[in-house]
Amino acid sequence: MTKRIMHDPYAQLLDKFNKGGIKYVVIGMSGINYYASRAQETFTTQDFDIFVKPTIKNVEKAILVFRKLDYSLIANKSTVNNSSIKKIVRQKNTILATDPYGIVFELILAVSGYTFNQMKEDATIFTVQKIPIKVAKLKKLLQSKKIAGRKKDKFFLERYAILLKTKKGED
Repeated sequence: MTKRIMHDPYAQLLDKFNKGGIKYVVIGMSGINYYASRAQETFTTQDFDIFVKPTIKNVEKAILVFRKLDYSLIANKSTVNNSSIKKIVRQKNTILATDPYGIVFELILAVSGYTFNQMKEDATIFTVQKIPIKVAKLKKLLQSKKIAGRKKDKFFLERYAILLKTKKGED
């Protein structure tokens, strides 16, 4: 049997966040998937959601990590530059970070129903490739989706409720 080492770009980036002292917590579907006990319980998304503490210094450190890895950074349909960071943080805009291969991260500065500190205070630490990853509590992730009330969130919550009922039936 050949042992393969898998490259997880999400874990690798979060390792750089950890080493750089960037305050973050994984949220959204990205966070929810960490709580899955098997592959059938995961949901596909097109990006990876990271709630970063919305301070200028913290956001600047996060942006620096992405720039060193050759990600393009967009907020409000404009390229993120040093002069736009203060405005982005003040308005709590989401920053979309995309690498040349299509890997996408969303740096989120505000979520429905919770402050950064509320999401981070009781976060769960998952370990991926020996890298600790801070993930918001599942209850808060689901509640945030409910509060947001977007059509896609309502659809997900309905599907998730069905999954939980099916899972309980298997126990």
